[in-house]
Amino acid sequence: MIDAIARPLQHHGLVDTRAVDEARDAIGRIFCPHFLSVNGRSHDGFHAVHNAVEQPGYSVNFVAYGAEVEIDPGELSDFFLLQLPVQGAASVRCGTRIAETSAGQCGSLLSPTLASRMVWKAGCEKLIVLMRRSVVEDFYETLTHRARGPIEFDPAIDLTSSVGRSIFSHTRMMFEAAEGGAALPDTYRTMLRDGLISLLLTGLANNGASLLGQASSDVGSAPVRKAEDYIRAHAIENISMADIAEAAGIPLRTLQEAYRKALGRTLSDGVQLARLETLRRLLLKPSATLSVADAVLASGFGHLGRAASAYREAFGESPSETLRRVRGR
Repeated sequence: MIDAIARPLQHHGLVDTRAVDEARDAIGRIFCPHFLSVNGRSHDGFHAVHNAVEQPGYSVNFVAYGAEVEIDPGELSDFFLLQLPVQGAASVRCGTRIAETSAGQCGSLLSPTLASRMVWKAGCEKLIVLMRRSVVEDFYETLTHRARGPIEFDPAIDLTSSVGRSIFSHTRMMFEAAEGGAALPDTYRTMLRDGLISLLLTGLANNGASLLGQASSDVGSAPVRKAEDYIRAHAIENISMADIAEAAGIPLRTLQEAYRKALGRTLSDGVQLARLETLRRLLLKPSATLSVADAVLASGFGHLGRAASAYREAFGESPSETLRRVRGR
C-alpha cells in the first residue's frame, strides 16, 4: 500500500472521512452523483480519501476507500474516467463489458455514454484522470477532421503491454505536474493532456479506431511549412497539437505523418526543439537576474530536469554551464 504520508496529491486533500454518507456526497460533488455502499457487515475499515487537482480540461485524482465498496455512478455523461490501481483490485463494469483490474496488471477507462458499476476491493487505491468529454471528442475530430457520435472504449487496459505501460508512465507525469503547482506553465499541462488522449485513442480499442487507422493522403509541403511557422511563433505559449493542425489546415493525424516524413521528427519533437532554441537564446543573452529555472519556464518547459537533459543532448552542455560560461566572459 502507498504510505499515507507518500500518497499522491497529499497537499490537495478534498475528502478525508470515515462516514459513508459524507463520502458519497462529497465525492459525488467532485465527480458526479452516485450510489456508494460498503460491502459486508462492518464499516470499521471504511476510510474515504480523495485528493485532487484541476488542470486544463482534466483533473488528476487519488482515491481510496479502505473497505470493500460498491459504486454505481450510472452514465458519467460529461467525462471519461481513467482509473489505474496502485494498490489492490477492483471489478469494473462499463456497458456490457467487465474489467477485472489490479495494481500493475489491469486498469480501466470508463466512457461517458455507457452505464458503469464498480466494486473496489478492500485496500484498493487508484490514480484517476478525469477527462472532459468535449476535450476528448474535439481532439478526435482534430485527428480525423470527421465529426462523430459518442466515443466508447473497451474498458480494460492491459498495464503489462507497451501501451499500458506508456499510459501509466504518462499518468505519473501528469500527477507530478499537478504537484508542481502554479510554477509550471499551462503549456506543459496541455501537452500532457493531449499526449494522454492521443495514447488512449490510438492505442486502445474504441469505436472510432477504424477512422484513425485509415491511411493518410500525401498533402505536400505547404501544411508542414505552416505548422513549422506556427510552432516557432507560438512555442512558448499554451499551444496544443490541435492548434498546430488548425494552423496547418489539415487533420492532425495527416499532419503528424506529413511532418515526420518531411522533417524526420514528430510534432512534439518540433515543439521541444523550438523551445530549446528559445532557451538557448535566453541563456546566451541573459539579463542580470536571469536564473536557469526562470529561463526554462519562460521557454515553455514545465519540468526543469527534463528540459536540462534535452538541452544537454541538443547543445552538448547543461543550461547552467551555458549561463556560467556567458557570464564568465
